[in-house]
Amino acid sequence: MIMSLQSHLVRQYDQDINELKHLLFSMGDLVLQQIADASQSVRNGDIDLAQTVCDRDAAINALEVSTDRCATLLIAKHQPAASDLRLVFGIAKMATDFERMGDQARNIAKTAQTEMPEDLIHAIASTNIVETTTKVVNLALLALKNLSETAAVNTLRADSDVDDCYVKGIKAISEYLREHPQDANAGLTCMNILKAYERLGDHATNIAEHVIFILDGEDIRHLRLDALPESLAKLG
Repeated sequence: MIMSLQSHLVRQYDQDINELKHLLFSMGDLVLQQIADASQSVRNGDIDLAQTVCDRDAAINALEVSTDRCATLLIAKHQPAASDLRLVFGIAKMATDFERMGDQARNIAKTAQTEMPEDLIHAIASTNIVETTTKVVNLALLALKNLSETAAVNTLRADSDVDDCYVKGIKAISEYLREHPQDANAGLTCMNILKAYERLGDHATNIAEHVIFILDGEDIRHLRLDALPESLAKLG
């Protein structure tokens, strides 16, 4: 009887953990789609697609609430310890990052309603910030879904490429505005777009940091890449 009860509790715990992971993975996949659609809406001036992105943000918010509720119930029912507890707390924190990433995607989509000169759109595209940010978010999702330290460290490294694209974009827009001061409002909108992508990269980095904490308990927040523990620095 005792063995049967223990087996049932283990199965129930596994089911609850899998449900929690499924909710978070669903958030991540939806955020990735939001980024792609928001980027396309700006590139093509597609107001309808931009509105779809804005409307779909509510689904991300709902998933965050469900993830938090699921994590709270799991802790109350099973009282996980050590690495299991780090997993549950890490998932709850990552849900917050995904929600904020959804907000950034929505912010990008909202700018599709602003008429912008082709040269400014080209200035953003020439930085490759969309492709670079998408790569970083994909790496973070890979690290999360596979609980891979290697993918997590690669995410941290790749985020510097997003920062480089951001700086390059700010310079390009500033140069354009010196010659076309009448387009100041459109230029500010483009700078906000660049900032949104830069923030997406930061949140992807947060997710990678949470994955590393879940796996080995190392809190690497606020550490420079060259200050990572040796066991992590050699990965990638």
